[in-house]
Amino acid sequence: MKRIFWFVVCALIAFIGCGRALAGEVIREQGSSRTVRLGEDGRLVYHHDERGNRLPDFSHVGYHAGERPIPDVPVVVTLDPEDGDDTERLQAAIDRIGEREPDADGFRGALLLTRGTYRVGGTLQINQSGIVLRGEGNDPDGTLLVAAGYGDPKYKRTLIRVGNNAQPEVRENTRSDIIDDYVPIGTHSFNVASVDDYQIGDRILLFRPSTAEWISSIGTDALASNWQRVWNLRWEKEGPNPGLYYQRRGISHPQRIPKDPDETWEAFQERVPLSDDEERLNVTRQWQPGEYDFYFERVITAIEGNTVTLDAPVVHAMEEKYGGGAIYRYDAPGRVREVGIEDLRIFSEFAEPIEGHPFGDPARATNPSENHGWHAIRLSRNTENTWVRNITAKYFGWSVVSATGKRATIQDCVSLGQASRIQGGRRYPFMINGQMNLVQRCVTYGGRHEFVSQARTAGPNVFVDCIGKDSRGSAGPHHRYSIGTLFDNVKSERYMESRFRGSSGTGHGWAGTQTVFYNSIAPRFRVGAPPGGISWVMGCADEYTPEKRVSPSSLYYQQVRDRLGADALKHLLMPYQVEGGMGTFAWVEHVESP
Repeated sequence: MKRIFWFVVCALIAFIGCGRALAGEVIREQGSSRTVRLGEDGRLVYHHDERGNRLPDFSHVGYHAGERPIPDVPVVVTLDPEDGDDTERLQAAIDRIGEREPDADGFRGALLLTRGTYRVGGTLQINQSGIVLRGEGNDPDGTLLVAAGYGDPKYKRTLIRVGNNAQPEVRENTRSDIIDDYVPIGTHSFNVASVDDYQIGDRILLFRPSTAEWISSIGTDALASNWQRVWNLRWEKEGPNPGLYYQRRGISHPQRIPKDPDETWEAFQERVPLSDDEERLNVTRQWQPGEYDFYFERVITAIEGNTVTLDAPVVHAMEEKYGGGAIYRYDAPGRVREVGIEDLRIFSEFAEPIEGHPFGDPARATNPSENHGWHAIRLSRNTENTWVRNITAKYFGWSVVSATGKRATIQDCVSLGQASRIQGGRRYPFMINGQMNLVQRCVTYGGRHEFVSQARTAGPNVFVDCIGKDSRGSAGPHHRYSIGTLFDNVKSERYMESRFRGSSGTGHGWAGTQTVFYNSIAPRFRVGAPPGGISWVMGCADEYTPEKRVSPSSLYYQQVRDRLGADALKHLLMPYQVEGGMGTFAWVEHVESP
């Protein structure tokens, strides 16, 4: 026990010492804004600070960056409801469409599920581009997809998975280093050592390293210890994944501290922060160099001399003293594009049915068997230009939509509630862990982290016109560094935040940076920024207060209008919003309640 006490004391001293230095910039404005304003020509005018930083342009998010509407893809296969488990039947239809030749726009066709109920005891996988899964409506008389089964670990799964999680393949021999001492937030241009291997139109990776010096500067190499009780300890010396396996409160599956390949077994055992009685473990993981490297996908739009201009902005400053940055060419083999999921009700069974409640007793929805449908829809990392729209979901344990890829639009979706304990790793209905994604006009009931981004999220990403009801926790970046997220006209019944979370979880550290809360509503905004970072809280209040809001009413929609023109808003907005109602919540009156 003395060992535990000593670790806690040392970590507390380190945390207090580094905490005093953790001071980025937080800009708070109400009523009027110096950060951004409408000019005489009706376009936005941005303030630049002394280093050139400015509010980023978030208009490049979503399906094809908002440059084209989500299409109505023709139906090529139609299925009707049948008795029994539909997993194989639906998967065979998806695979059959995947064998078709794509048309000129990359589409193979839509699978239409007519009105009625379809039970799926497994996972539906969409592995080919150009496929749409469509129902005949997300209303109670429409198409219902049921994640069937509960009470067995095999049922704790994703119901619909799109694509794969392959990382982009970096062409190392194409590296060109950034030669500027400082590349500011919000810029689209910078200078590189050579442009000989590059031309306009190239898809590139903008690389920002995570050096030891940078990690130390933001205090995430000295996070306080977090000693937690553990059980089912198992030291696994042999096999493909050696290490210490254990379980802890709130996590239903075993976790592992891995042994490094070149580390002796004795050195590994000495390194593991386990108490002498082997009942408690320090679960805090200090941030390590290289673990927080970021690769932002961009397109070169101009080259002049050695100056490169990109389509979407730089959302994190790059400094020579922290390793600078570089650009690379890359490949993305197997990337799945042009996939849509739309017009469906998607429910999960979670417990024994009772009269009037075929999916389980709602009274058990906060403490059920958690071995049931966990994610309704997951857009995997290696996906691009996808969409999920007009989905109503209920009783999934973790998420309704998890967007880990690039340029997805999640639009007009509703989470009617979830079935799980109310604790970590649960109830994140609309969750982003990718870049250039848009969550628009979505509503959630009983979410723990309703509108949330996760660890190492590259950005930019946008939540706009979203509402959380019966909120159970905060909305905002959750942990381990989400970069460049806009919460535009988002309403929550609990607080919204982007802050230093220290040793929460296993060492959350800074949840996010370059976070913007714009004309949003919540009882409280808990917002900070790491050294070198900026957060903005603009026009926000605890209730709809016109005199506190800033102009324009929506930052995202105005940025789209500035870049693409007013016609682009017609396929993003509902009809009444086009007439000037951008950034209001009246549309929610037509949303189904639980």
